[in-house]
Amino acid sequence: MPYQIGDQLHQKAPHHGSIKALWELKWKRPCTFGVYPFMDGKLEDFERVFTTLIKLDLAEPIDFDRYAAPFFPVAEELVNQAQEEETSGDVAKASELYLRAAALYRIARFPVPRSQKQKEAWKRNKDSYTKGAGYLNPPLIEYKVPHTHALPDTAEAHSQIPVYVRRPRSEKAAPTVIQIFGLDGYRTEFTPASGLFTDRGWAAVAVEIPGTGDCPALRQDPKSPDRLWSSLLDWLDAQEWVDSKNIVAWGLSTGGYYAIRIAHTHKERLAGVVAQGGGCHHMFDPEWLDNVGHLEYPFEYVSALILDGMY
Repeated sequence: MPYQIGDQLHQKAPHHGSIKALWELKWKRPCTFGVYPFMDGKLEDFERVFTTLIKLDLAEPIDFDRYAAPFFPVAEELVNQAQEEETSGDVAKASELYLRAAALYRIARFPVPRSQKQKEAWKRNKDSYTKGAGYLNPPLIEYKVPHTHALPDTAEAHSQIPVYVRRPRSEKAAPTVIQIFGLDGYRTEFTPASGLFTDRGWAAVAVEIPGTGDCPALRQDPKSPDRLWSSLLDWLDAQEWVDSKNIVAWGLSTGGYYAIRIAHTHKERLAGVVAQGGGCHHMFDPEWLDNVGHLEYPFEYVSALILDGMY
């Protein structure tokens, strides 16, 4: 199959050589600018962590418990500082510190929480994030959406869909963006984009795809995403703060695949759909999957797809 990257398909990207290479060649620059996957983070925090990781000389296949461990002490320091700022009444500083801690826990569980230490990091990521984002203006609110279209007599039945919401302070119903996250991006990465939306008077809703985060949809049932979106859209239609005639879905990366899908399965209920970097067509071809693990992705890719139930 003639992929756009041509012969590079069979070339191993240099950042796969070691944690040192990952940091210096791949991750340090986006961390400097606080962009994916380092939203809400600070370079000085991550430099402390990667100084330790580089000394451990980790290489693929990664021991993810050893990988995650050095993030915890730095994140715990930030949480303690945040609590002190809360006590003193400086909630803006507390918010910043909690979100910095959340960013550390996010990269600790990256790309998916497969080890015990990473699973603990995911729990702490949510705790720090909701505390920090709860002080934003407008604040983040967590809702548990009833999964009314869940498949009976399965693990989906009687479950809830956790979503994060930020909405403008207005009595009027607002246009609403559903942000569909991807393979490694969970709802705790909601801050930058949601702020841009609320500044425009739009509401923003963060939701995870099957097999990721806390999404209750059956990860190995090909019809579970359709049930997920039906339940979420039913709930949104019932919210007085949502302009149900102006709901847009925006999917990023693997979430873009689901955006392409929802554009067909629920097109009558959406004003528009954006698939940003969404995989489709040949994304799941054997030739691509046999080689993608050594390309641009920070870690081995296919194992993450398998854990999330996509492959």
